[in-house]
Parts: sequence; C-alpha cells; structure tokens
Amino acid sequence: MIRIALLAPMGLLAACTTAEMKMPSNLADAGGERISFENMSVWNKGRFLAGSYSGGYERTLDRLSLFDLFKQDSGRASFTIAGPGISSTIEGHCRVRERALTLDSLEFKPGKMAYRCDLEAEGQPIPARFEVQESRKGLAENLTRNARRGEIALAGDIVSFRSVHDVAGTVLPVENPIGYVFEQDGKAIGALQLNGKPILTMPSGTEIGQRRAMMVASVALATFWDPAST
Repeated sequence: MIRIALLAPMGLLAACTTAEMKMPSNLADAGGERISFENMSVWNKGRFLAGSYSGGYERTLDRLSLFDLFKQDSGRASFTIAGPGISSTIEGHCRVRERALTLDSLEFKPGKMAYRCDLEAEGQPIPARFEVQESRKGLAENLTRNARRGEIALAGDIVSFRSVHDVAGTVLPVENPIGYVFEQDGKAIGALQLNGKPILTMPSGTEIGQRRAMMVASVALATFWDPAST
C-alpha cells in the first residue's frame, strides 16, 4: 500500500501550452469582459488578484494506492475572496474524494469524484452551496471520460456549470476538463478557461449577483486539484 502526497497535478504543470477551450457562441464575440486570475499558480498555496477581486488559497491532494488495483484520491482546499458584491470576505472550505478499482485494464469507480465546498462569511456559515461531480449525461459525456457538472447557490443566485473538453481549432475533445461554462436557464452566462492562467469571460454589464456567484465558483474551480489531472 502506497500513500502519495501530490504537490501539483501533471495536467497543471503542463498547462503552459497555448490550447484554449472552445467558447459558447454568445461569449466568443468581441466585447465581453475577460478577468485574469493573476498569481493563481500550480503550487499548493498563494494569493491571487482577479480584476477588482482578490484573495488567497491553499490545497492538498493525497493518493492511496494498492498494487495498481485500488486507488483512492482525497484532498482539501480552502480559499478566501473579497471584492464587489461581497461585504467583507467569503471563505470556502472544500474537500474531494474519488475511489477506483482496476480489473483487467478496466477501471471501475465505486466512489465517483465529488468536490464540495462549505461557504462562510467572516467565519460564520452562510446559506450557500457549491458542488461538482463526475457526470455521465448523454453520449458526449459518456465519450468524455472525465466530464463534470455542478452548481453554486449564493445570495439567491443559482448558477449551474459543466466541464468543457472541446479545444478551439480542433475536432477531437480532450479527456480532462480544459474549462467550464456557467449557465442559467440553459443559457451560457460565463466561461472559465483553466489551461494556463485561469480566465473568466462574461458579457459586459453582467448583473452583480451573477458576477459574484461566478467569481466564487471560479476560485473554487481554479483551486480544485482534479484527481483526473494527476
């Protein structure tokens, strides 16, 4: 039995490539707002600046392996964010777990990937939630092994999101998420590019509640060390 502390997922270490996610058509047009997450590095802790928002993050990911037959990934992450629409700070305390068995080169997951964050303000719980899980909805996601779907509910705004595996300018999708699209009522309202420096794209004039929810979700997703990328 081997336990490994993973310092940085290999997918993130290789993120210096220029590949970009394919954007939804309504966000691909010029004129939208692009917010870069500066200093959001591949390392296990640090501080970031994203437009008018700022904060810090810390994360770990451990892997328990048994003779290449059983694998369990578990990790924790925490972050803080302050900025427009946030009275002081919002803090996230997150955890991820995934279990997998390998039999004759086939992988079976008795415990699918799940990543959840408890959200607080000034150290006190708030009525909010954030969660992302492995997804197998429809043919496209069954063909894409590591598809994810999730939702954030914050201050009355509910925003769903799904992983993106299509790369701009190519036909074949990639196995692991290259970014996420945020949606309300089936319409894309934002997109988070994760290959390299995280970049959040949203239409100009996005309502403050939507902006706040997408910013908090973006920090949670950018802080997340996805077991699939290790």
